[in-house]
Amino acid sequence: MSLLSAIIFLPIFAAIFLFFVHLHINLVKIVYMIVTLIVAYLAMKLYIDFDAFSSIQFIEHHGWIEQYGIHYHVGVDGVSLGIVMMNALLMPLVAIALYKQRDKRGYWINLLFVQGGIMGAVLALDLMLFYLFWELMLLPIFFMIGLFGYGKNNFISMKFNIYTIFGSLMMLLSILYLAVEHKEQFGFYSFALEELKNITLTTTESLLVFSGFMIAFGIKIPIFPFHTWLSDTYRSAPMGIVIVMSALMAKLGTYAIWRFLFTLLNETSQELAPYFIWLGLFGLIYFGISAISQTHLKRMFALSSASHLSLIVVGFFIYNTYGLIGSSYFIVAHALSSAALFLMVAMMYERVQTYTIDSLGGIAKVAPLFALFFAFFALSIVGVPLTAGFVAEVLIILGAFEYDTLIGFFAATSLLIPMLFMFKTISKVLYGETNEKTQNFQDLRAHELVAIIPLALLILAMGIFPNYFIQKIEPTAKAFVDKKEAVYYE
Repeated sequence: MSLLSAIIFLPIFAAIFLFFVHLHINLVKIVYMIVTLIVAYLAMKLYIDFDAFSSIQFIEHHGWIEQYGIHYHVGVDGVSLGIVMMNALLMPLVAIALYKQRDKRGYWINLLFVQGGIMGAVLALDLMLFYLFWELMLLPIFFMIGLFGYGKNNFISMKFNIYTIFGSLMMLLSILYLAVEHKEQFGFYSFALEELKNITLTTTESLLVFSGFMIAFGIKIPIFPFHTWLSDTYRSAPMGIVIVMSALMAKLGTYAIWRFLFTLLNETSQELAPYFIWLGLFGLIYFGISAISQTHLKRMFALSSASHLSLIVVGFFIYNTYGLIGSSYFIVAHALSSAALFLMVAMMYERVQTYTIDSLGGIAKVAPLFALFFAFFALSIVGVPLTAGFVAEVLIILGAFEYDTLIGFFAATSLLIPMLFMFKTISKVLYGETNEKTQNFQDLRAHELVAIIPLALLILAMGIFPNYFIQKIEPTAKAFVDKKEAVYYE
């Protein structure tokens, strides 16, 4: 089994094994940790061996349903590499931080399915293969919200499922249309990315296919107006799934714009770019203002994530090197910060049994170490200097100014909004007087420190030594800008 296939299928095979073999919950957690640590090791090997001056690498191509042009075709480039690394790193850290809080087999089994699905989707170079992994990624989320969620979890899981099924159906129709068109024009079906980009479509056809893909990706990110599932789902979902949705799945939606829309429908994407740039700026402001009014921590950070994801969309659609590198960098930076912050919220809930901001306060007095890390991760999300988010935001803003001065001005000034609600949150949660819920707040435990210290160090490393990480992304971004088309196949 090749390196990429091992990264994809090891968690899936482990999940299937745990589903049919009824082990004690402690053994399930041990198997989960062993598998995710092996995947993390393989991903690190992939990162080290990745040639920063090449194109799509580690390509594996096998026939599958060849009569209809469906192949097992995977590979990795500088942009997808970041998501692979975040997926591999975060999954074992989630288990370390939350292992005392979850004693259901299905919880850990579904997380393994999600990890394999995300890996497969981000590495797929065949559209039907991408679609299958996309669905494999989404179904466990539906089950986990319904089985392990809070509040009106059944209703919310159905709402989330309806949204995602609708988006997936629109994408599937676009994929099938491209395959049929390829047969009409070249005489055989194909779902391969490098072959489908050669199809000639009319303006109307391109717009319809683009819309099908963009609806699916826009729901997953989410961008305005496909966001109405967001806050309720984050509020009801178990924290492990919230972390996966915020740090990984939403980023996959932005990545898919790069991988599929910019490759298959590059001219249409460039023509529609101004609309999505302004839509992204609107989302950055709208979600930021909505977050300010929230009193529930999970809902507030959900809207915060949507705000920053809107900035990533802006960075991609400005179509220059700064924007593409900045957005790719921000995918990783925000994944680290949002995952760490949601882990801190989970630790807080375990201690005080509330997510309501007004019920908190004074934590810095009784748990200074917790307060230090909470403040650090909160500030890293809004991009304070020496953090990964700062580097990413600066690059996107530089790209926005290069694209258009007015766009750059709006992008730069809009970033003040996330700072407002983050400083407000830090003030209300950490400072002031303690109350009956927080007066006995326990500081961070050893296993919690083991989970969050690597994230903090990586955020700092990416902020202080960005060139080491950017060098993996830059050749891919420059090749795209120079050619104005996403062609990286060797």
